[in-house]
Amino acid sequence: MTSTRPTPVGLYHLLTDFECPAASVRVFRMSGEGDAVGSHVHRRSMQMYLAIEGSVVVEVDGVETVLKPYEVLAVWPGSVHRASPLDGEAVVANISIPPLGADDQVPMATVPEPADRELPRGSDADVED
Repeated sequence: MTSTRPTPVGLYHLLTDFECPAASVRVFRMSGEGDAVGSHVHRRSMQMYLAIEGSVVVEVDGVETVLKPYEVLAVWPGSVHRASPLDGEAVVANISIPPLGADDQVPMATVPEPADRELPRGSDADVED
């Protein structure tokens, strides 16, 4: 395929990056302190995270799921997600359908908005012009 592959979000060791017309597969190793897939979202692709070695924590829209070897979790388009090894090291396969394009991986800001820029929440919140 000739499409541009997305830049990795986070810190991990890419072992395989495969793409065909129907899907793409990335297999990566997370080891050492700080290795993780950073928070991001996809507009088009759904993904499946498959733990191959070790255990991995996958957070989807604020809900954490621990995947042990050979367990799989689906992540639907529009869901904010991230992943990190549970105990030191993990090997994970990430399957994207349709193939993950460079324009379909949007990193999420890691720094929260300043309080004076947050919108009020709740039904009785007052919004001034």
